[in-house]
Amino acid sequence: MTVTGTPISGPLGAQKITGNLLATQGYVVGIEISGSGARQSVALANLDGTILHHIRRPLDYVPDSETALGLVDSMLDEVTRPEALLDGRILRVGVAVGGLIDATRGVVRTLYHARGWDNFPLQDYFAERLDVPCIIDNNANAAALAEVQRGIGIGERVVLYVGLGRGIGGALLVNGKIYHGMTCTAGEIGHMFVKENGPQCSCGGFGHLEAIASAQAITDTMIRLSAEYPETGVAIRRVTDGVAEHITADQVFHLAAQGDRIAQHVVNEVETYLGIALANIVHLVNPSMIILGGSVTTASDLLVKPLQARLERLCLSAATQHLRVVQGSLGTEANLVGAVTLALQDL
Repeated sequence: MTVTGTPISGPLGAQKITGNLLATQGYVVGIEISGSGARQSVALANLDGTILHHIRRPLDYVPDSETALGLVDSMLDEVTRPEALLDGRILRVGVAVGGLIDATRGVVRTLYHARGWDNFPLQDYFAERLDVPCIIDNNANAAALAEVQRGIGIGERVVLYVGLGRGIGGALLVNGKIYHGMTCTAGEIGHMFVKENGPQCSCGGFGHLEAIASAQAITDTMIRLSAEYPETGVAIRRVTDGVAEHITADQVFHLAAQGDRIAQHVVNEVETYLGIALANIVHLVNPSMIILGGSVTTASDLLVKPLQARLERLCLSAATQHLRVVQGSLGTEANLVGAVTLALQDL
């Protein structure tokens, strides 16, 4: 599907530095590749950061890297056709990837939910494909940058972003800049150890936050536990039109709010261990804002308000005095807007 003429993001300024060129006209491309490689999006944006055309073609299976990139290439051909580039040429491409990324070298270290991506030189791939400079980063870093530059985090000096989707990603931004750490693993909060003898994570470890509080973990746990509780099984089939495997994290939260005991147990586990992880981070970096993004946060106040209250109980009062826990404002487009935002950054 191609959407034309619908601005997804606000202005970032009329001029952007692209390599050594002070650009006053032209375009950038944003690309999103999910942690499974099954969700790809491509966008064409102007130098104000307004997305002019975007295409999303998700797959219903997990592809290898060659298949995923072939689909991205076909979408690139569509959004960069000559008639779409009346005001100049493509100046840069930004790529947001749902995996472990070495942003300094432009390499995908691994995608935990896909195959064929280990040590993949993705920055070089797209730089050669479009013959322009390319910037790649983790999708949580990209989404966080977008929220701080054009979303709910504008004006905040220290921001923690938490992406709660199929996996869990995180990002720390200080003074509007992504903090990558020495080996670009800063913000990988999904792999924080939070529970002794906990469930296995996608990375192979046990007791990690992602194995408890990600969307995949929430729905898998709900389905598994419902097998022993017929009333919960009935409730799940009711909200999923009889297909229990289609239940979403948002539906689990709403079932908990309606009084289902198993859903309440699952949600309490999420809030408990997510609260522990965030409380530790709050004491370490003292952010003014925690932005929750990703599919789990469609539950909105069913997660945001309880987390705010839990952090106020767990943390020193001085650490939460000015802390706000909020839902991201860019919704499902955060990663793609983040990719465009990466492309508009000065080299």
